[in-house]
Amino acid sequence: MATPTLERLTAEFSEPVSEALTPAPVSLMALADVKPDPAKTLLGNRFLCVGGGMLFVGPSGIGKSSASVQQDILWALGREAFGIKPARPLRILCIQAENDDGDLGEMARGVIAGLHLSAEDRDAIRDCVLYVSERTHTGHSFLGSVVAPLLEKHRPDILRIDPLLAYLGADVNVAEATAAFLRTGLNPLLEQFNCGVIINHHTPKVTNRDTSNWRASDWMYAGAGSADVTNWCRAALVIDPTHAGHVFKLIAAKRGGLIGWRNDAGEKIYERLFCHERNGGICWLEATEEDMAQMEAAKPGKRGPVKTKEDLKALVPMNDAISKSALLSSAQTKGIGEKRARGFLAELLGDGEVHEWRISRPKTNPEIRVSRHEQTLV
Repeated sequence: MATPTLERLTAEFSEPVSEALTPAPVSLMALADVKPDPAKTLLGNRFLCVGGGMLFVGPSGIGKSSASVQQDILWALGREAFGIKPARPLRILCIQAENDDGDLGEMARGVIAGLHLSAEDRDAIRDCVLYVSERTHTGHSFLGSVVAPLLEKHRPDILRIDPLLAYLGADVNVAEATAAFLRTGLNPLLEQFNCGVIINHHTPKVTNRDTSNWRASDWMYAGAGSADVTNWCRAALVIDPTHAGHVFKLIAAKRGGLIGWRNDAGEKIYERLFCHERNGGICWLEATEEDMAQMEAAKPGKRGPVKTKEDLKALVPMNDAISKSALLSSAQTKGIGEKRARGFLAELLGDGEVHEWRISRPKTNPEIRVSRHEQTLV
């Protein structure tokens, strides 16, 4: 079949197009000359920006809503939540369908108590974190009759929709349906009202899914439905249970390099562990070494005792020194995760059971080695 000519294409698409609706092109070189506007950043290092969407994905019943409440409260105070820093104190509007007023109040009280927020903190965010319960509209009726008027009235920095499946009003597996809601319906509202959106979304109902070898990027498509949902979003954060019931892995699955997570060595990381408050309160905290040990011990088929700092100390030579990087690498081969190994090493150094050596190298920083003996000057 011959390639259509310009004349044939013109004839096929002869309907006049309004010049006002035609997007104006911008020189790519002009964009290269201009640095991103910092006022457009909402979370992280441009992890989520004005006009963009973020998916917060996880199975039902693990605490996405309570995590959302905690995020909203802390970001409204201009504070870090789950290791994610807001660009400034943010105004947040959540439209949700899954919790009644009693549930939401309990979550808010749990966060306030668990994070020891002051009366001044509560006053600061009283009018900056607003929740709306909506259970009757879906699809374009939801966007036009609920979302648009609320954005017009309250002008939030971030709109949260919880969850997508309650409001889509169509089959989430059909790309045309998700595009109509997200691209045709929601995107223009984000542009018009100069805000970003976080959409809470569920994983599909699956069993026996082996994710043990997944990379962070593999988690982008962990949410239920059409790939277009993930393709639409600018950022994706996934929460996944571990075998320890109170410990959860958070994965920066899309644009993860911009979320702002780093390890003790300053390197970018894409996964972090958080847990439910240990005394049964509704609050999330960063996992401790004890939580990680419980997580490791709970893995199916786990054999042998939980690793301790003595296991790391055993990898340090008796009469020599080992480079710090080699020690951490050896620890991982012995089943001690990097973060736990760094924690054990800090304990051993603090207790004087091992010592750091600094070996000079020309034109670069000294090499750090670890020994059971103090370094002697030569």
